[in-house]
Amino acid sequence: MNAIIFSNQLDFYPTRPFKFSHSMESRNLLLNEIVIASAELPTNLLEYYTLPFHLNKLPYQDIQKILISQQSWIILRHLEIIPRYNRLMKQVLNELKLSELKISNNFFNPASFLFISSPNFVTPFHIDPEHNFLFQITGEKEVLVNDASVAPLISSSEIEDFYANEFGYSLNFNPDYLSGLTRIKLAAGEGVYIPFTFPHMVLNGNDISISYSLTFRTKMSERHRRVHLANRALRILGLKTNKYGESRFGDFLKSQLFPLLNLVNVR
Repeated sequence: MNAIIFSNQLDFYPTRPFKFSHSMESRNLLLNEIVIASAELPTNLLEYYTLPFHLNKLPYQDIQKILISQQSWIILRHLEIIPRYNRLMKQVLNELKLSELKISNNFFNPASFLFISSPNFVTPFHIDPEHNFLFQITGEKEVLVNDASVAPLISSSEIEDFYANEFGYSLNFNPDYLSGLTRIKLAAGEGVYIPFTFPHMVLNGNDISISYSLTFRTKMSERHRRVHLANRALRILGLKTNKYGESRFGDFLKSQLFPLLNLVNVR
């Protein structure tokens, strides 16, 4: 990998989505190498979905045949536990730290994922808890993302409930949301940054798609999580409170009291 190129969008990170270009070239991201990696990962880190959206056990024999014959979506989670993918993740992180985004060392819990999709597969409308840099490796796709910093589509209570159980992909999708989604087309060599908890969905193109995702958390994303979970606890207790971002002092206080308040959420 030689470079990640950001142009005229430096002010967008970390609060708005944006497109970028990259020159990631790694034989470890080719389909036959992904088959090898899938056999090396623990089974709990492999997810294989078919339509209607069911989680199945992934047969290793011929991933390409599976993707062509049946509408499906394969996720390899936490690739970094495999040494060669750990080196790739560190290389990408170093590129980001050397870029103009000023990420420096202000992150923790980095993780890497591979998404392999059948032609024309649609990934459900969902949110994620981490900063996400998504690199398109092969194929094309269209990412539909809500710029929640401008006109959020989902409520604070939905984000609160998501943080209480971060596993699971889909949100309730209203067709009216389409007008509030920005369409970002990705081809090989292009990528998109998606801020944490920004709602998005993905429309795959006419070929098999392979995407590499690098995620991490920051003090900013952790404060966001803590305050939302504190608000959820207060809501459960029947108390009214300011939303995240409405009171800096209130957010600070909730973040500090989070370990105690969160006990209400885990009952």
